[in-house]
Amino acid sequence: MKNSTKWSFLTELMAKFITPITGMVLARLLTPEAFGVMAAIMVVTSFAEMFADAGFQKYFMQHEFYDEAEKRKCFGTALLTSCLAAAFIWLLIAVFSVEIATLLGTKEVADGIRVAGFGLVLTSFNGMQAAIFKRGFQFKLLFKLRMITLSVPLLVTIPLAYFGAGFWALVWGMLVQQGATCIIQGHYTGMPLSKSIDLSMLKKMLSFSLWTLLESVTIWFSTYGGMFLVGTLLSSYYLGLYRGMLTLTGAALSLISGAIIPVFFVALSRLQNDMSAFRQMFYNVQQKTALVILPLGVFLFVFADVFVGIMLGNQWHEGDFFFGLRALTSAVSILINSFASEALRAKGMPRLSALSQALHFPVLWFGLWYGSKYSFDAVALGLCASSLWLDLVKGVILRQVLGCSLRKMMVGIVNAAIPAGGAGFFAWETRAILVDVYDLFAIVSAILVFIVCYILLIIVRKTNRQLLFGGLAYLKSKIYMSNR
Repeated sequence: MKNSTKWSFLTELMAKFITPITGMVLARLLTPEAFGVMAAIMVVTSFAEMFADAGFQKYFMQHEFYDEAEKRKCFGTALLTSCLAAAFIWLLIAVFSVEIATLLGTKEVADGIRVAGFGLVLTSFNGMQAAIFKRGFQFKLLFKLRMITLSVPLLVTIPLAYFGAGFWALVWGMLVQQGATCIIQGHYTGMPLSKSIDLSMLKKMLSFSLWTLLESVTIWFSTYGGMFLVGTLLSSYYLGLYRGMLTLTGAALSLISGAIIPVFFVALSRLQNDMSAFRQMFYNVQQKTALVILPLGVFLFVFADVFVGIMLGNQWHEGDFFFGLRALTSAVSILINSFASEALRAKGMPRLSALSQALHFPVLWFGLWYGSKYSFDAVALGLCASSLWLDLVKGVILRQVLGCSLRKMMVGIVNAAIPAGGAGFFAWETRAILVDVYDLFAIVSAILVFIVCYILLIIVRKTNRQLLFGGLAYLKSKIYMSNR
């Protein structure tokens, strides 16, 4: 798991590095309207992708098979079913593309929706192939494949945009990227393509997958339902601010969560029949992740205005408090809500995760509705309060269903929360004292104070010292071996 997390982290890191560079180049070649059109297309395809997959990938990674023949039968049935479902959804999109485009307010891009819809078939095919590699902890191979596909925009999208293809450059670039992934992954998969669907196997998969699909739908509606509510209750300006802050928060934290959670799910799935090892894995990963993600959340809260100014510009500063508070609560939610969801799915209980998400709906919408009566900052408070409510629900489920100790979970979180909070306090005070001297000097000094204070505070505890020095020794040995 440690080795897989390393490659998963490198994948996320390189993606975060390459994608913004590509985006900056395309932003200078294409108009904002082109990106707006592509965003409208992605709303359609992202929603349809959930139904095309139907949770089969999660089932394949989670399930323990009796032998290789059963695994191959499951893969073939899942692949054929998801591709057929994707083809059917693509057909519906093609037939009703004009109506869909009109509903989105972009009637002129009906052809783009039809063409981009073919990506559903490719995505379904690619997803099942990737599930094989994830199940076998082949994240090093996935890293190499991702690096190849990340080069597609440089070879296809940017040249098409340069020659005036407009939003079609984004559409064709996306399809070529998905097609290249399909071909390259197919070379390494080694699984035969099925010519028929095993109905008994399909029935087993659907009992798991439909609950996973329901959870995905509820999360989608939470996100877009919240946007709809904010857009209805407030102005389009605040809707843009709301969406921009959510996107920025997700991007800031996904480097850590995106690297750990996929590996975490596969590891727990392999331990699902040994609950003692299952729970110990949960505690260990949660504690180690907390040492990284909680200080990141506190850091983003303290320096929210700096981060927003750098990433989005000065015109977005009204969302500073929203971004900082959302980053702080999201860091906690990753450790409780996200980890609990993966644990429940790994144990074959996706229905509980889906039902807990349904309990989140009324609290979220009430928080947004009530907050919108006062201010945008109050909307942030309502959103984050609903997030903490979901954490509480998931914590109770972990205790009652999986037998996880709330005390052990809280010890692992508090172990990082107190040093992170202390470092944040000293950084905040340092910046407040020095801000009258020179703002940039105050920011740099506060950042250094945060880093030094956090390291000093976490090494007070013996287990943290062992973990930190053990990690440094591991890196030193790796550097030494690479130099040899």
